[in-house]
Amino acid sequence: FKDPFKVSLHESSRYLIKSLELANELANGKQVKGIINCPIDKKLLRKTNKIGVTEYFASMCNIRDKSEIMMIYNKSFSVVPITTHINVKDVSKIISKKFIIRKILSLDKNFKKLFKIKPKIGILGLNPHNAEFKKDSEEVKMIIPAVSNLKKRGINIQGPIVSDTSFITNYKKFNVLVGMYHDQVLTPFKTLFKFNAINITLGLPYIRVSPDHGPASNLIGKNKGNFQSLLECVKFINKK
Repeated sequence: FKDPFKVSLHESSRYLIKSLELANELANGKQVKGIINCPIDKKLLRKTNKIGVTEYFASMCNIRDKSEIMMIYNKSFSVVPITTHINVKDVSKIISKKFIIRKILSLDKNFKKLFKIKPKIGILGLNPHNAEFKKDSEEVKMIIPAVSNLKKRGINIQGPIVSDTSFITNYKKFNVLVGMYHDQVLTPFKTLFKFNAINITLGLPYIRVSPDHGPASNLIGKNKGNFQSLLECVKFINKK
């Protein structure tokens, strides 16, 4: 066996991609209950042209409309970023009324499928204080029309909610709080729940989960890593 510290980036990437492909094949063939992948350095996915494991599994399952959902889950509460692994400066270019509607419909459908309950969903605004609802704001042009449309479709949703106070107590009213970008919801969520949470990809034809943290390469070989989130992944899969 090779010393793991001496394996090249190319070799690691090739091994990882083959492993993910095999996992996808087994899960699609119903030969396993689901997929658990440990944290992965995104540099290893560069040759796939995908920016994260969530997006890579979606591509392998031929999901082309970006309806896959990244949900960080704790048994009492979950969060979903509408956009995932993109730079903050690009968020307002990606979100639109149509995009928000597609994501929330997918969230509602797949949450009900997985947990057998209709979720209460809260959606955050993008800007500080919801941009005071100025006419040219994303809140007025995109989020409010999307929420209105979703309510007419029977989705139990409220918003846009001002994000800077939503994680004090307001979040307890909802099963899921949806944000416009990754750190808007993941930072406060992880502050609340730390390692007692898992990452679930909704919208795939099988269950895929992973720990709610990164690879922590600085801790390799030091016996300091926290295993709680990985253990929660195992417990979750075994209950399904």
